[in-house]
Amino acid sequence: MKKSFAKLTALCLAAAVAFGAAGCGKEKKETQQDKNAVAADDTKEDKKTEKAADALQTAVMLADQAPELQAEAAILIEASSGTILYEKNATQKMYPASMTKMLTALVALDYFKPEDLIVVGSEINEVSLDSSKAGHELGETLTVENAIRGLIIPSGNDSANVVAAAVAKKAENDENMTFGKCEVVFTDLMNKKAEELGATNSHFANAHGYHSDDHYTCAHDLALIGRAFMENKTLAEIAKEKSYSGNGAEGLVKAEDTSVKTQDYNWRSHNLLITDGEYNYPYAIGIKTGFTDEAGDCVTAAAEKDGEELIAVIFKSEDPNRWLDAKNLFEYGYNQYEKITVAKAEEAIADAPLTKHKKSEGNTVPVVFRKEVTAILPKDTAKDMKLTVSYNDTYAVTDKEGNVSLKAPIEKGAEIGTATYEVKGKTVLEAPVYAGRDVSKGTIFSAIGDFFKNLFTVKGLLKLVIVIIVIAIIILIIKFINGRRNRRGYSFGSPRRSSGLSFGGGRRRRRGGRRRF
Repeated sequence: MKKSFAKLTALCLAAAVAFGAAGCGKEKKETQQDKNAVAADDTKEDKKTEKAADALQTAVMLADQAPELQAEAAILIEASSGTILYEKNATQKMYPASMTKMLTALVALDYFKPEDLIVVGSEINEVSLDSSKAGHELGETLTVENAIRGLIIPSGNDSANVVAAAVAKKAENDENMTFGKCEVVFTDLMNKKAEELGATNSHFANAHGYHSDDHYTCAHDLALIGRAFMENKTLAEIAKEKSYSGNGAEGLVKAEDTSVKTQDYNWRSHNLLITDGEYNYPYAIGIKTGFTDEAGDCVTAAAEKDGEELIAVIFKSEDPNRWLDAKNLFEYGYNQYEKITVAKAEEAIADAPLTKHKKSEGNTVPVVFRKEVTAILPKDTAKDMKLTVSYNDTYAVTDKEGNVSLKAPIEKGAEIGTATYEVKGKTVLEAPVYAGRDVSKGTIFSAIGDFFKNLFTVKGLLKLVIVIIVIAIIILIIKFINGRRNRRGYSFGSPRRSSGLSFGGGRRRRRGGRRRF
């Protein structure tokens, strides 16, 4: 009796585990369908912003109605993503003139805080007579921020030399360094900074941009520099200033301290996009103009509208065309493109079905991006965007019906695949995706626990009925086998008795029969 009960218990447990596993397979198939539905919904929702990427990339879909420009070379980018919306001879060698000063300012803030005080030296005498100047005086003390203002607003070549000398002396820890040596040190820092920002077709030979054949860049590289400039809050504020009036030391030196020389300034911007006049663009927020005979009329301009920032670089476009070219590019960018949020950071874009997992934790794992992901698309194309997710072989398991699931265990944050968004068959975004939670590996005991935990649900009761039917069938089979064996003289599970069988002639002896002699 005890042995029979043990067998029956074992059969029940085995059936429960077996049908628990079978139930997982069925739920997996349903979850795959749910995943596709959720993915389709998620691609139509959620629109905001993305943190800036490190390099520029051409928009995968270019909008129609691009403007005709007078510029010899130009580029338009969306600042946060670095997406190129328009380009004309963008990698052609060009001379940057005073647009160089954006890079000079960036290097300066690698070594100084805006409120730091510096002293003007003889480097102000190392500029050409026909250079634009801010009007610094020998021995004057001013803040680094105002030295940068002198670079950007009146486009002072003297300001550039003041900054270059201060940075080089600090970098080399040598206050007695000649300006010739300072310029070598500073331009080396400029070129390293440009390379760090991603510039590949540039070389800078001075801090101000006065013409030199060995001082060149291209629209693509200058867009990277302009973008980095506008990412710095101090520089972005200076870039949009129409004018500046005030003391160079910003009150950091007491008026009664006659041992320190300061002076007041009254500077007005050369950027007609931000000043009040015929060529003003209402959304313009900077950045820097440039002119030499070799460079022609140039501008690196920035604009912001409804939270979206664009940067345009215009090379060699004779006035007033540089202003018109910049405005036309901005209008093209704002009117023909839109920025959509594909998904926020850690937000599920799909739910991947699981296998070999602990079912009590759930049967799917959310598929997420680590960072907010956006895309720049021609207007009215986002509605056609479709998502597919391909999973890494490390985790993916495909069943006979072609349904893909991910096998446990999986750690939260593990890279599990790649999300691809397409518009009318063209890939517009491709990015790695990650597991949104930890997934534990299932065991026999967790499967049994899950079975009994879900016993009184509709699915659980259905499974129970199936298990009972299977057990009943197993018992009937066992009885049938035992019945056949009993007719042959032994029962299922008992040893064969030699006294109950005859091996001589195949005939059975009757009990009590008489022997013949």
